[in-house]
Amino acid sequence: MRYGEWPSPISAADLAGGRLRLGEGFINEDKVFWLQSSPLDKGRTTLVTLADNGSVLDLTKNWDLRTPIHEYGGTPVTCQGSRLCFYDRISTQVWVHSGCDAMPITESGQWFFGGFTFLNDHQVVCIREDHSPEHQPQDAIVILDLDGMNRDGGRVIASGADFYFALVVSNGGWLAWMEYDHPNMPWDTTRIMAQSPEGRQYCVVDTPHQAAIYPQWESDGSLIFLSDESGYWNFYRWTIEGVTALHHHPYDFCEPPWVISQPPYAILNVNGHSALGCIWWKDGMAHLGVLNPDSTLTTMGVYGTATVSPSFGNRSVVKLGSPTQALSLNLLDWSTGTITHLVSESLITMDPNEISLPEFVTWASTTDDSATKVSAWYYPPTVIGETPPPVILTPHSGPTSYSPAVFSLVKQYFTTRGIGILDLNYSGSATMGRAFRLKLYENWGILDVKDCVDGINHLISLGKADRQRVGIMGSSAGGFTTLAALTTTIVFTAGISLYGIADLEALTLETAKFESHYNQRLVAPYPEDRQVYLDRSPITHVESLNSPILIFQGELDQVVPPNQATMMYEAALAKGLEAQLVLFEDEGHGFRMASTIEEVYSKTLSFLGRIWGFSPSSNKTVAEDSRTNSDAG
Repeated sequence: MRYGEWPSPISAADLAGGRLRLGEGFINEDKVFWLQSSPLDKGRTTLVTLADNGSVLDLTKNWDLRTPIHEYGGTPVTCQGSRLCFYDRISTQVWVHSGCDAMPITESGQWFFGGFTFLNDHQVVCIREDHSPEHQPQDAIVILDLDGMNRDGGRVIASGADFYFALVVSNGGWLAWMEYDHPNMPWDTTRIMAQSPEGRQYCVVDTPHQAAIYPQWESDGSLIFLSDESGYWNFYRWTIEGVTALHHHPYDFCEPPWVISQPPYAILNVNGHSALGCIWWKDGMAHLGVLNPDSTLTTMGVYGTATVSPSFGNRSVVKLGSPTQALSLNLLDWSTGTITHLVSESLITMDPNEISLPEFVTWASTTDDSATKVSAWYYPPTVIGETPPPVILTPHSGPTSYSPAVFSLVKQYFTTRGIGILDLNYSGSATMGRAFRLKLYENWGILDVKDCVDGINHLISLGKADRQRVGIMGSSAGGFTTLAALTTTIVFTAGISLYGIADLEALTLETAKFESHYNQRLVAPYPEDRQVYLDRSPITHVESLNSPILIFQGELDQVVPPNQATMMYEAALAKGLEAQLVLFEDEGHGFRMASTIEEVYSKTLSFLGRIWGFSPSSNKTVAEDSRTNSDAG
């Protein structure tokens, strides 16, 4: 039986309906809450908790708890006792929900809100993004009254910065937050600010080329935060007297803050002393443990990825994932180390013998003279034949992000059919320190592509990939790397782009505020170095495209304009290549609906079967899109 034709226990329909998307978890007194969404519910996000009988109770079934603030969103809800305050995507209003009663407290339309926290019994404080038509979106920190309509969008207590993140409140009414300005991103140069109950503001950190993020108040009134001053995101403490480093370890203790979210660590009490429940990344794996008062680390477990919520009574909600376990939310008791499972993203259980386990592969970077290693996770087919298998390389999105070693139904969908996956952490990936994270600056479309080529050649040299059947598949920024690799190299024999970037100049001119200066870091100053944008754009080099290509795009995408997919598709058709474009009318940046997800992976497998010469087994057929040039090339 040929690779790609093996019977698989996973169908494209399973990818659509067999998993949840888990968001943040919260602890409020004796209750645990979390955000989740399902493709079967058109991606609607809701807040749930456990009922007394252990069943999952949907607390916001009439709303969609997603906020478009900063395009990528952020924490849409806060809890206090039985009261909720949240932003609803459908009505575009903030609501207060208490038991059976619910009422909106903001007008719909021009304001987006996120990062809520209760200031007292009658007010919440949050971040507001003003989309009034007379100016570009503007951020502010505002106080909303819970007892009536805030027709003015809330009382502004901080404004002037381009962006606000990570807003927290102390028991004594002090505020703290992270802020920054263009052209920075939130992992470049940021400020931490504090404000007393009387309104006096203090600048905690404001140092060029230092990303200070995720403040959180201790019970004694001091402020904990993370900074990469040492080259890695480590912990620091601020008091009125100044800033003190809590430790020095060559590991990142957090991920880049793409969205407004809770601090990803817990402040604990250990024998009367403050300790931190946290995550740190070492050799590609996430270590769950405690930073002790004496600056030593105690490891409680090692995972593919992990996220910690702030604690309540020495308990936190932790999101954990491993090579054999899908992402799950769990309740962790830091004092005993007991982990209680709450919910898993995967609703499908696989036979352990059929799960492809990732192999950590590294190779020396050929992009500079340093001893830098580039790494990837290789997921081999679950059965290896006499010849090397086909392999799909998957560059992650971001690009300031990373690929963890976590069980994924999508990866197993391919590996159980005989197709390997190479999940690449190219130069510029996160969780490996500031220097590696910034390597991609001015080099996007160069170093990432080179690492893709080196990675697949390394796998071929190990006899783990068939040179004639190597594909590349990426979404968003990973879609850009996919298109760039297809148009500037001759290694890949098939390409699949999901809402990928084809025209860097168009992206720079059309993208929304949050990433409007990102390209000036990743590529070059614009418009001074416009030619660099043209030279790096895949659409400029379509004459070099020699591989079949499949493109998926949401028509509501606010991050990557849909016309970029159309331009790439039409250019490929004009060259006579096999090309297929699938547009989804009701999808944005990141596909959420079950029908979309099923169609994406069904068509992907059919596409690869046509190119690589196999007939997919157990693949639910979805009618081919009319915009297909399947006879070309």
